[in-house]
Amino acid sequence: MANVRLISGIVALFAAGMMLQALQPLAQPQGYHHFSDVRSLGLIPNAADVLSNLFISLSGLACLRWVAQQRRERALLAPGILVAGGGLVLTGLGSAFYHWHPTDASLVWDRLPMTIVFAGILLCLWSSATLARATWFQSVLVVGAALGTVWFWVFRGSLWPYALLQYGGIFAVLYLVIRKRVLGAQAWRRILEWYALAKVFEFFDQGIWVLTGHLVSGHTLKHLASAAAGFAILWLAKNSRFIPTR
Repeated sequence: MANVRLISGIVALFAAGMMLQALQPLAQPQGYHHFSDVRSLGLIPNAADVLSNLFISLSGLACLRWVAQQRRERALLAPGILVAGGGLVLTGLGSAFYHWHPTDASLVWDRLPMTIVFAGILLCLWSSATLARATWFQSVLVVGAALGTVWFWVFRGSLWPYALLQYGGIFAVLYLVIRKRVLGAQAWRRILEWYALAKVFEFFDQGIWVLTGHLVSGHTLKHLASAAAGFAILWLAKNSRFIPTR
């Protein structure tokens, strides 16, 4: 029954994306690729935005290390943490690649791993709400759907499924935390706080760049806040339950 609901939710995601695209097209703004801090460091262009992604990958490695340490235990959130951790490692690499030369083509390799992180968070959220460990089939299904939102943008020119996946997931976390219907609510709040801060930094990229006297841009701080959100996922993992082996 859970698998049927999951498949139905994935179908609804893309159906809603197609309907919204017909009503109000949502394409990639080309101004997105213009960032404030374009300073180079040696041969590295846009160095601050490129190198700050290292911390995102480090948060992912920390999550993967926790999963490896618990491999003999049936940790409730282990499948979701494994997916999110792998996604964070790849996001650091993909985002660094994108910021080296920002274009729509390179942005694909930034967004693909980001959707894996979203998939991992949704798997953790589902387990935290139902106290049921995600199966491999469910994990593969959610990751495949998440990756599909990027390919939908590439081939259909619409960001709607990607936006619904990201922001719909965040609203789901917020709803369950407010209603206190999720395990580890305090850790989930930390994830939401760092995510929200990352979005604020991203929005005020130029303003922060000017305010700090061209010391640091908002987008660089966004990467650091995203890494902090990754470490908050690790804190969620450490406070998760274990399922006794029968």
